Amino acid sequence: MVLLAGRTRRRLLLALLLVACLLVCWKAVAWQGELDQRRDLSEAEAALTKYLERVRGSDYGAAYQQLCSDVLPDYTASDHAAFLREQQPFVSFSIGEPTQSTGIDGTYLTFPVSLAYADQSTSVVRVAVGMETGGPKVCDHYDWRK
Repeated sequence: MVLLAGRTRRRLLLALLLVACLLVCWKAVAWQGELDQRRDLSEAEAALTKYLERVRGSDYGAAYQQLCSDVLPDYTASDHAAFLREQQPFVSFSIGEPTQSTGIDGTYLTFPVSLAYADQSTSVVRVAVGMETGGPKVCDHYDWRK
């Protein structure tokens, strides 16, 4: 009887150890996912900030280089410069908390961007950032600002 109790006890301890290992692994995977999301958010916000600074400084060529692949077909650098020149020039901006959408065409973080103008007026536009393989890219085009 003592032998059976010892085997049962070892099996129970082994089962408990296995469950504990599974829980630790599950928590580590969840934690890594949270870190990845925070990193993606930070990189997307940094890319958008750089883009908006370039637009504010009228560096439309550099801004065009940051556009997402969904915008680029049949959309030239001169088309983008013309689009940006049509927009009221802003003197400052602030970026709000994004919403995330994921679909067959990828993952996008859409940020509300508050723009302040020289005449003291403000507006809010929504600008998407595509999470592309080569890094986050800004999807700024008249079709994307709807």
